[in-house]
Amino acid sequence: MSNTHNPTNLQSSRVTYLFIDGSYLRKSYIDTTSKWFGNEVEYDNISIDFNAVKNFFDARKVFYYDYIDRIQGKYENKTDIEARVSEQKDYFNQIRSLEEYHVKLGNLTKKGQKEAGILLTIDMMNHAIRNNMTKAVLLSGDKDFKPLVESLVNMGMIVYVSSEIRSTSSELKYAADSHIPLSFFDYYKWSSPELKNKYPMPKIETYKTPFLGRGLERFTALSDIKVGNKFGSIVKVSEPQNAELLDRGKVKDYEVKLFQKDREFILFFRKMEDGSTFQMTLNNQDRLELYYALESGKKIKWD
Repeated sequence: MSNTHNPTNLQSSRVTYLFIDGSYLRKSYIDTTSKWFGNEVEYDNISIDFNAVKNFFDARKVFYYDYIDRIQGKYENKTDIEARVSEQKDYFNQIRSLEEYHVKLGNLTKKGQKEAGILLTIDMMNHAIRNNMTKAVLLSGDKDFKPLVESLVNMGMIVYVSSEIRSTSSELKYAADSHIPLSFFDYYKWSSPELKNKYPMPKIETYKTPFLGRGLERFTALSDIKVGNKFGSIVKVSEPQNAELLDRGKVKDYEVKLFQKDREFILFFRKMEDGSTFQMTLNNQDRLELYYALESGKKIKWD
C-alpha cells in the first residue's frame, strides 16, 4: 500500500486525530456499564470523563459528532421536550469546553441519524487530504463507515477502528488497519470519578510475563493491579491463607475458588495449562462475580 500523505510537514512524526461517533459511544457505554452502575447512567446525560478518552488514544485533537433529539416522545409535552433538549445542549457544551475537543451536531429524523455521520466523513477526509494527521482513530462500530475507512486506507492513511467488540460490524473492523477492542474495564476507567468512587472495582493481584499484554491476557495489564511474588519466570499470586473456602468452579481454562477473609470475598484463578494465577477481591460477592462476567464475558460455573 502506498503512503500518499507527507508527515514531514507536521509538527510531530506521529499525530493522532480521534473521531467519535457520539451516538454509538453513548449507547455502547450504557449497554456495557448499566449492570454495574444501574440507573446512574442516563442516555442524555452520561458521566464520561472525555479527557480520559482523549488520553487513552493519545490524541492531538478530538472531533465529536452527535445530534440533538427534538422528536416528540409519545408521552411528552412541549415543556418536556424543551427540558430534554436543554439537558442535551448542556451535555454537548461540557464536551466543547474541553481543550482540543470539537463538537459538531447533526439533525435526528424519524428515519434515523444521518447528518452527523456525513459531517464525520467529510472531516476525516479533509484532515487526511490536508496531511493534518498521520493516524486517524474512529470510535464507532457502525458498518456505514466502512467505505470511509476503506478510502482512507487506500489513500495511505493509518486508520484504526475502536469499539466494543459485541457491537462492532466485522466489515468495519476488517476494513481498518487495526481494531482497538474496548471492554467494560475501559468504559469503567472512562467514567466520572464520582461514579468510580461510588462503585469501586475489585482489587486485582495478577501475574505478568514479558510475553503477555493486554490483548492476550486482559487481567495482566490493568493499571490498578498489585503484583504477586516471583515464581521462576512468572510473577505468581499465592492462594489466600487463613481464609474460608466457600466454593469451587471453572471458567474458560481456569479453575476458580471463592474465599472469604474477614469482610472480603476473594476469587482465586489458576490456569489449568501452566498453573499461572490471579485473584480479585471485593467486599461484595455478587458484585465481585458480576465484575468478572462483565470484563471477561464469561460467568463462573460453580460445582
